[in-house]
Amino acid sequence: MNDSQRCQTPDALFERLEPERMMNTVRALCCMGEKVSGTAEELQACDWITGQLARYGVAWKVHAFDALISHPRHTALRWLGDVPRSIDAVGVAFSRETGPEGIEAELVWVGQGKPSDYDGRDVRGKIVLIGALPEYGACAAAWRAGAVGLLGASSGPQRHKMTCSPIWGSPASEDERRQIPDIAAASVNRPDFEVLRAGLADGPVRVNLVAEVETGWRTVQLPVAEIAGTSPQFLLAGAHYCTWFDGATDNVAADAILLELARVFADSRPQVGLRMAWWPGHSQGRYAGSTWYADQFWLELHQHCIGYLNIDINGSRGAVKKALRNVTAEAEAFAASAIDRALGRPGATDGTREMLKRPDRYADRRRPHRGSDQSFLGIGITSLQVSSFLLEDDPDRIAGGGLPRWWHAVEDRADMVDAGVLLEDARIHVGLVHGLLQASMLPFELEPIATDFDAALRELREAAPELALLDDLQRTVDTFRHAASGFRAARERLAPDMGNQAVLDVLRLLTPVLYATSSGFQPDRATSLRLLPGLTPVLSLHGMPHADRLQTGTLLRRAANRIAHALTGAADALTRVSSTISNSDA
Repeated sequence: MNDSQRCQTPDALFERLEPERMMNTVRALCCMGEKVSGTAEELQACDWITGQLARYGVAWKVHAFDALISHPRHTALRWLGDVPRSIDAVGVAFSRETGPEGIEAELVWVGQGKPSDYDGRDVRGKIVLIGALPEYGACAAAWRAGAVGLLGASSGPQRHKMTCSPIWGSPASEDERRQIPDIAAASVNRPDFEVLRAGLADGPVRVNLVAEVETGWRTVQLPVAEIAGTSPQFLLAGAHYCTWFDGATDNVAADAILLELARVFADSRPQVGLRMAWWPGHSQGRYAGSTWYADQFWLELHQHCIGYLNIDINGSRGAVKKALRNVTAEAEAFAASAIDRALGRPGATDGTREMLKRPDRYADRRRPHRGSDQSFLGIGITSLQVSSFLLEDDPDRIAGGGLPRWWHAVEDRADMVDAGVLLEDARIHVGLVHGLLQASMLPFELEPIATDFDAALRELREAAPELALLDDLQRTVDTFRHAASGFRAARERLAPDMGNQAVLDVLRLLTPVLYATSSGFQPDRATSLRLLPGLTPVLSLHGMPHADRLQTGTLLRRAANRIAHALTGAADALTRVSSTISNSDA
């Protein structure tokens, strides 16, 4: 057996991993500072990444394209009064530019900044203070209420840079761009938030907020490397390389893992190819890089991509819990098994579901959400992601999740990456890639997809039990489940290519209706979506005026037709393939 063949076993690939090489990558990229897309720092990072790929003998190219990028250049907050004082703050991408003079206004406390917090309150012309991060929902609610500025707060001593755009990727029209809240925004830490809130209890407070934000079209760089397979199929692995501040754990450590995958698999000749992309415009362009790639290579991805492995939030100090997230149902069992093998312990991802959030009542929390460069679900592509989270009692953990407090903060420097955690994460990703590249039969199970349909329909049927179209859809799901069961029983007797193509055909039909409202060609907004999002209006039917209910009924019928068409097509495809076994037996 030659070296190349020997390296195709997972254990041999694990042995090839070099943690110090990955740490050198972390230190090198962190030394470049904040890597804003379309800047000299991005170009420097791109050159460094492609230089390493050239050393490893991996083919690469760089796509240059224009994207709408936003970057808060300078943020300052001043509490006015008899004794003015300055308060440290950081900016929000896509928020309103104030100029160096800033805006002066009365500060008003409005709770968590939800739309209901503004009921009966007049905040027109004021700057609102909220006890949550300045994300899109909070900024939009304040903007609609007439506020001119918003101050959000972190959960600890850190200050998080955020974005307030709801647009997925660069806007495709002026109408889309007008959806971005036209409000100045900034983020303060929790101690300063408490000081401001206490000051409001003593009487009116006026502040001056400077939010200098540079928003415009920039030419960005998207490096893509490829290790060709023996078939036209490929696995796409991606990690964003733009950062807030140094960005050691978000997302430089993941960039190091992706480079290490390129090195470890460089001399292999897998059945399925490996394509690796370093995305620009993640936060600063709202997933502009992965969206552009999905648009430009839509047909190739649809025809040949077997899955998307997103690499994000890895290697952080103290992050010992492995969170299987953004995983579609068909890949869940495979991914969990690969993680357990890589780490040498069973149930490695158990106990992390509570750290993940979804709007659905019954859906598995590990299912993909609207974030993390999930730009390929509308095409029908399987998704996987494994992140490392902090323990629940870790003092550096952001409350309500598993992220470290230095996420999106100035503290996210190279010393926040733990070489041991980074090695574990690299092992996991090597195991996942190996399992997908070398399997003669795609390790995807179709019956769990029916369970996701069940979960979504259960919540909808509870909200509108009288809606007959939901019962009709449930029967269609049951038909698909039966066909998937028959296919599973027949699959081992099918030629691998035939079975794999049947699986991909089903995923191309069902994944878009589970995760996209209407079309795999037009991305949904970068805001939270339930499973079967086209049917979400069901939850608002009761209490609607009669005319609105009738109009919504038409919308729901069309959405249900789309879902039923996909389920029926998937069931028919599986039945036809399975019947070839019965016919051959006859």
